Amino acid sequence: MICSECKSEIPEDVKVCPNCSAELCNNKKEKSEKRKRKSGKKVKVRGRIIAFLLILFSVIVIVLTIFASVSSNQGYRRAQKIAKKIGENPEKAYTSSKADFVSSSDYDFLNELTDFTVLNESDNRISVYGVGLPSWIVFCNEDSFGKLESVSYFDFRILKNNINGIKQKSRIDVSQISTGMKMSEADKIIGMKPYQIVFSENIISKKYKYYYKDKQNGNINAYYITVIFNSETNIVNSPAIEEKNDFMFDILKPEGF
Repeated sequence: MICSECKSEIPEDVKVCPNCSAELCNNKKEKSEKRKRKSGKKVKVRGRIIAFLLILFSVIVIVLTIFASVSSNQGYRRAQKIAKKIGENPEKAYTSSKADFVSSSDYDFLNELTDFTVLNESDNRISVYGVGLPSWIVFCNEDSFGKLESVSYFDFRILKNNINGIKQKSRIDVSQISTGMKMSEADKIIGMKPYQIVFSENIISKKYKYYYKDKQNGNINAYYITVIFNSETNIVNSPAIEEKNDFMFDILKPEGF
């Protein structure tokens, strides 16, 4: 017989090769058992590799999800953090935010959007009806005494798919939002992210932008909803304000670009 390891010719009845000392299987049963043992080891190793890859994939998905969530809320979290310094010297707020606050936007027409002292805008650019915009922008306004008066956050990603805002199935019944209601309850009724958030002393104003298609006449109806609440109690201060949006958002028209 031939040794499976060194390929030397050896006697039929030996169990160890006299040339390389390899253990030999001298009958079909032993050979079969040996193959099964090797196969079993391979299956175990393969199973461990698959399990490791599945765990690694799950970890990567979790990390990417967390990163995406943090990145998408970066502007709001920055505005929220700075708003805690309203009524104080704003320089400390700007410095602690570790963000660059400048006196003008890289997008000329945004400088006319609202009164502000300094702003901070996203490095990510989006297109709304062919007009370039930052994903979000934070405006800070100081009073005549140099104290931080208000912080405004705009999320232009709301307008990315449609300039009228977020598509809804039907008109939102804002009459359900009343004075004394918790803001979390109002959020559930509205059911979408705000387009604009303005922080001032003890007061937060959220503005929503949406549209829907009338099932009867096929017309597109667009609305703004504004909800004002107390930042300390998170209680709605007054009934929600609803405004119909019958015109194109002027500052987003592409003239001059």
